[in-house]
Amino acid sequence: MSYDTDTDVVVVGAGPAGAAAAYHLARRGHRVTLLERSAFPRDKSCGDAVNRAGVQLLEEMDVLRSLPDAWGIGGLEVSMGPTEARSTREFRYGRADGAGGRYGLVVPRALLDDVLVRRAVEAGVLFRERVRVRGLIREAGVVRGVEIAGDGRASAVRARVVVAADGSTSKLARQSGLVETARGRLGYAMRTYFTGAGELDDTLRFHMPLDNPATHSRLPAYGWIIPLGRDRANVGAGVAEKHPGVQLNELFLRFVEELRTSVPWFAHARQEGPPKGSPLFFGFAPGRSWAPGLILAGDAAGMINPGTGEGISFALESGKIAAEVIDAQLETGQVEDLSGYADTLTRRFSGHLETGRHAVNRHRLAWRVLEDTFDSDRPVFALTRRAMLAPDHTAGFETTTPGAVDDIRHCVDTRLRLAAPMVEIGEILADTVRKDWPFLDRLPGLLSEEYLMAPRPALLTLLAARAGQTRPEHLTALAAATDLAGLAAIAQASVDVKPAGGARGSRPNWGTMFAVLTTDLFLARALELCATQDTRLTAQLTRAIEEACHGRMRELAAGREVPQPSSRDWLELAAGSGAAALCAAACELGAAAADTPAEVVETLGGYGRRVGAAAQLADDVRRLAGGIDRLGRDALADLEDDLPSIPFRLVLEELGAGAAELGELGTGTRSRRHRAAELARLVGKTTALEQTSAWIRELCLEAQETLTRLPEGPARSSLHAIARHVADNTLSPHSQTVTPA
Repeated sequence: MSYDTDTDVVVVGAGPAGAAAAYHLARRGHRVTLLERSAFPRDKSCGDAVNRAGVQLLEEMDVLRSLPDAWGIGGLEVSMGPTEARSTREFRYGRADGAGGRYGLVVPRALLDDVLVRRAVEAGVLFRERVRVRGLIREAGVVRGVEIAGDGRASAVRARVVVAADGSTSKLARQSGLVETARGRLGYAMRTYFTGAGELDDTLRFHMPLDNPATHSRLPAYGWIIPLGRDRANVGAGVAEKHPGVQLNELFLRFVEELRTSVPWFAHARQEGPPKGSPLFFGFAPGRSWAPGLILAGDAAGMINPGTGEGISFALESGKIAAEVIDAQLETGQVEDLSGYADTLTRRFSGHLETGRHAVNRHRLAWRVLEDTFDSDRPVFALTRRAMLAPDHTAGFETTTPGAVDDIRHCVDTRLRLAAPMVEIGEILADTVRKDWPFLDRLPGLLSEEYLMAPRPALLTLLAARAGQTRPEHLTALAAATDLAGLAAIAQASVDVKPAGGARGSRPNWGTMFAVLTTDLFLARALELCATQDTRLTAQLTRAIEEACHGRMRELAAGREVPQPSSRDWLELAAGSGAAALCAAACELGAAAADTPAEVVETLGGYGRRVGAAAQLADDVRRLAGGIDRLGRDALADLEDDLPSIPFRLVLEELGAGAAELGELGTGTRSRRHRAAELARLVGKTTALEQTSAWIRELCLEAQETLTRLPEGPARSSLHAIARHVADNTLSPHSQTVTPA
């Protein structure tokens, strides 16, 4: 079906989402009209920060050359808790950036939006400003353009597709029926600029939550300091939902007062002018982001992080995704079906934007857990905190530092064709939590390219099955079950019987409840998936989980013994617990599913136990050497854990009475990063890391030797290469291994 049109696509709203959509469509050869109600350049109330994901999108559009003076951002600092007793965590960008080393940028919106529109015009977009869009044009239920008012007369712009990028209060979104009402889900933010703030660095700073000025109760609100240069900052406050009696200007003034008393370099900062405010819409719902002939992008689709108010990178990416989907549908002529846009948004952003909506806007489980576990580095809390505050895919911060997750893709023989099954496993893990607990969507796989092919239970399950000549695609559910069992073990190891403290006094710990609930969720799903393969395998997985639990109980009991077991004894205990037990079970399950002989199952189980133990020790070494492990934890985690790692026990043994100095680093006024670095320095004075590295190499050599009982083939060579990789990269996480045999 064809239609006479004025343009292929009309984009309403010239912010980052609209400009990006228009640019990418024009670059693909389409006729695009971009409509904007204001005259350009124009200012907009915003935090002005563009994270690394956004910087990469700007680089794709070749606009960074027009922003040479933009202030670079290298990290995020979050201060959380009661106003009078906030705790602080810092997240840094972990890798060199392709965009000239600029990990993130701060650019006033008046400049950024103007540059983006000019770039779109250069690509061939027709830009019309001072145009008021009155509504949608529909024919037979399909959007075919928009009615406009400009130059003193009413007219229309007909198009095959309309992109609504007209902001949080989008008229087109409401008129289309995709957004029934914004009431109850509209937040509000206010900002202004301060100068004379002293020597600012490259860190974004957020304080949360903020107190109700009238009642001093906690609000789902946050404040920020975003540097635009050495001596100038964007300072603002936002609230995820309106509360009776709460005025945003009072909240803003209260936050400024907090900064003047708690941040020394802000005490004499000067406010440039009155603050400006803007509404925020947090109703992200991918399934309601399109209608026949219409797509919602950016703020109009509710794509704002309620925890920080960040939305520029979401806007840029949603505009690009919209352009890609529209381009494909224009080629086929099926512009009525734009469901591919919703599917892509779900895969790309599900788990992060819902996190904000549930945790901040509704004060549900995630927000309470984050508050109660902010100072804890127990495993699942460390993962959850990073997933919520600095998710690798959306905020642009790495979940871990380089080398924290072993990328072993080069170890796995490509003839095995495991990449597609591993991606499918990631989707199974995400689907486990996406519906009911969407904020956990960022937990299951860490969803990074490195984790896709890391020494993890699911990968070992598939490799063990291939050793028995079974196709991997037939075992994706079983492999996913072993990964879920591993996540359950991480959650179970995070249970803390102590009540939450702080200004509100002792009370039930939401973190402990969360750890118990997630353990049950992951275990139930693991057993369900396993049962779809073979009831025998369900019983086998149950026994493996039981072994891992008993192993941890033995470790906890040993921790209370006097005198303490030797480090070598701890190594033996670890072989029956945690990663060692689960990796052994993964290999045995994969082999059993392939109906391999019992002796081969036993051989592969022995391999998995040794490699699992070695990989865990390597993770411990990396953390104590000054890095961050796969869970996002630093060296201080060993001071907080009920079961310190084996290399840390070696440190304690070697230091003897001098170990008291380590305990003092658990608290203090210095930043956590500095205390962790000091602990790593003290650890480096001992031989603990060298001794642990020797044990890792010993375990990996034993693992390789067990493989001689297996028939030669790509599965055996891949398993051999993985063991060698773990051994070779123990103290050099950035190095590359040799090509596998």
